[in-house]
Amino acid sequence: MVTIENEHLVVQIKLKGAEIASIQDKETGHEYIWQADPAYWNRHSPVLFPIVGSLKDGQMVFAGETYEMSRHGFARDMEFTLQNQTDVSASFYLKSSATTLEKYPFEFSFQINYILQGNTVTVSYEVLNPSSETALYYSVGAHPAFNVSQDEATEEFDRVSLEFIPEGPYSRLPLTEDGLINATASKYERMDKTYLTHDDFKDDALVYQVNQKTEMVLRDEPAGVTINVNPSHMEFVGIWSPYPKRAPFVCIEPWTGIADTTQASGEFAEKYSILQLAPNDLATHGYTMTFTKDV
Repeated sequence: MVTIENEHLVVQIKLKGAEIASIQDKETGHEYIWQADPAYWNRHSPVLFPIVGSLKDGQMVFAGETYEMSRHGFARDMEFTLQNQTDVSASFYLKSSATTLEKYPFEFSFQINYILQGNTVTVSYEVLNPSSETALYYSVGAHPAFNVSQDEATEEFDRVSLEFIPEGPYSRLPLTEDGLINATASKYERMDKTYLTHDDFKDDALVYQVNQKTEMVLRDEPAGVTINVNPSHMEFVGIWSPYPKRAPFVCIEPWTGIADTTQASGEFAEKYSILQLAPNDLATHGYTMTFTKDV
């Protein structure tokens, strides 16, 4: 476990998946991150790479060859290498190998940087295409799960609200039972301050298209906690909590891409929202999480 900290927060990060395992408020001891109770969901904040969501039939085709990859890709289950660490920052990397090439036919170098400043954690993803000849196709996403309050009797969220800033209409992309995007059923929803219920997630994650100015605000009124999530070069966000299980956490997930659509051809280069990185090029994406706790 790698630990970084300052006067406000203590952040712990696993080498497996370079996954944040804990973010604690130093003054109050409050734990912001879900602690992976396997009865509900055995992860904390997995990193999604080189895909986000599901492939149609669990497969993709590239250069005439068929490859199989499970939902959200393989990075979250692989050991990263610690590249650099200071008191308030840590960097990890994962590179393509014979193992990854069996599932994903691209060379890559994937670096994740965590920087702690005040009560804000900045996460950045650097994707490098080391090939001098072949373009790299990929998506990357975050999946942090935040502890929230529940009513003990009903196991319903207790005054937990979500707000998009600026308020207004955002395109929602619904998921099918197979975890694919039904693009033909997309519609605009006005994202004002909304109190969440578990029934909101009966059809899986709520997926929205956002822009560079969009900020998601999660408020837990009984705990006196506010969490602000600001994506950078991440055009989608998923909001999720398990259903029908009633777990006391909510995920806010900035993504660069989404699952295959129901109409997907299976050709990876044609995948909806897939990113293309030119040979020897580098792309950066990221987001910030700012934590406020009433004393």
